[in-house]
Amino acid sequence: MTLQQHFIAAVLATTSLWAQAQSIEVQSPLAPVDIGATFTIDILGKGFANNIYGGGYDVSFDAAILRLDKVVVPAIWELGYVEDTPGPIDNATGTKPGVNFNTLAGRKGDFTTATLTFTALAAGTSAITLSASPLWPFADDNGEVAVSFKNGTVAAVPEPTSVAMVLAGLGLVAMRLRRARG
Repeated sequence: MTLQQHFIAAVLATTSLWAQAQSIEVQSPLAPVDIGATFTIDILGKGFANNIYGGGYDVSFDAAILRLDKVVVPAIWELGYVEDTPGPIDNATGTKPGVNFNTLAGRKGDFTTATLTFTALAAGTSAITLSASPLWPFADDNGEVAVSFKNGTVAAVPEPTSVAMVLAGLGLVAMRLRRARG
């Protein structure tokens, strides 16, 4: 390989690393949430080397386990999301299309794109899945840019008092069965 070919290969490798480093990530709760609890999840932009001017994504989740109550885009995205645009939260199917954030100023590095407020409905684990929105492509100083999506999970568990009551009830049933035999 010539020196020029090595240089071109190095530039292409560096460019592909930058593209891979840009991601939109679900910041999952560190601990399980109680059934009936309301909690928030931040959706973070990570590793943006150039000014990003906006983008968007669709959100999906398990509607049997979680209910999405609200989507809030931080004020730094002055041209940001308006509720129910382009579609409302659909808790029957567990989807919210078109969560978007936009600015004229541009943002680099790491930032919050949105905060999602959920309520845990039932015990179990739900994936929080992000996918590219066809209506809101990501754009930086150089035009449209590719990002990767890193999904998250939420574990919902019964409240400790509920578990204790169930265990106490099972203990009483076991005592009655023991007395009935004996």
